[in-house]
Amino acid sequence: MGRPVKIRKKKSFMFTTKHYSFMSILGTAIGAVCLGVAVVMLVFSYNRAGTVDAGLGGVGLFSAFLSVIGILCGVASLQERDTYIAPAVVAIALNGVLVAWWVIMIIIAVIAA
Repeated sequence: MGRPVKIRKKKSFMFTTKHYSFMSILGTAIGAVCLGVAVVMLVFSYNRAGTVDAGLGGVGLFSAFLSVIGILCGVASLQERDTYIAPAVVAIALNGVLVAWWVIMIIIAVIAA
C-alpha cells in the first residue's frame, strides 16, 4: 500500500445574512417624523410671534415622548445579531438631538413665562 492521499481542505466561506433591523428603521422613521414636527412647530411659532395654541404645545410634547421611544428602538436594534448598525446609530443620534432640542425649548418657555 502506498501513502494515504492527503485530502485538500476546501476554501470555506462563511456567508452572513446581515439585514436591516425593523427597530432601527422604525427609530429612524420616528426621528424623521419628529424632525418634521419640530420644523413645523418652529415655523408656526415664528409666524405667530410666539403666540401659538395649546394644541400645538401638546403636539410638541408628544413629539418629545416619541423621540424617547425612537432612542429606545435604536438601542434595542443594536442588541440584535447580524444587523447593520448604521441605521441604529442614526436613529439614536437624531432622536437624541431632538430630545435635547425639546428639553431646551421647554426650559426657555418656562424661563420666559
